[in-house]
Amino acid sequence: MNRIKDLNEVLTGIFLILVALLAFYLAWPLSSTTDVGLGPGYVPKAFAFIQLGLGAIMIVNGFLEAGEAPERWHLRPLVLVLASVAFFALTIERMGLVVALTGLVLIACTAHRGTKVYEALALALGSVVVSVLELVKALGLSIPLWPQIPWGN
Repeated sequence: MNRIKDLNEVLTGIFLILVALLAFYLAWPLSSTTDVGLGPGYVPKAFAFIQLGLGAIMIVNGFLEAGEAPERWHLRPLVLVLASVAFFALTIERMGLVVALTGLVLIACTAHRGTKVYEALALALGSVVVSVLELVKALGLSIPLWPQIPWGN
C-alpha cells in the first residue's frame, strides 16, 4: 500500500467526493430528462458527477505526488470568515444588500492581520458596486438595497 504523499490533496479529494455524494442524494428525486429535453435534475447530477471525478483524481494525485506539509490550523480566520457569512445571512433581508455585503467583507478582512483599512474599504465598495450592478440592475433580482424603514414609504 502506498503512503500518502500529500495529505492536503487527499483530504480535499475526500471532501469533494462527500459533497458530490450529498448532491447526488439531494438531486436524486429530480428527473434528468423530460419529454421535451433536459429535466431539472440533469445539471445538478452532471456537476456532482464531475466533482466526484475531480475528487477521485485529487486523491490519486495525493498518493502519487508529494506536496507541501499541512499547516497548523488558525482559529482566528476560521471564526471570522464564518462570522462574516453568518452576518450576511442574518442581515440581507432586514438591512439590505449594501449593509450586508459591506459587513461581510469588512468582517472577513479582519481575519488577516495584514489587511489595511483602506484595502478592506476599497474591497467592500467594489463588491457592493459590482453586486448591485450585476444582481439588481442587470438580472433584475428583487433584493433590497438598503434597510427597510417601517414608517417610510
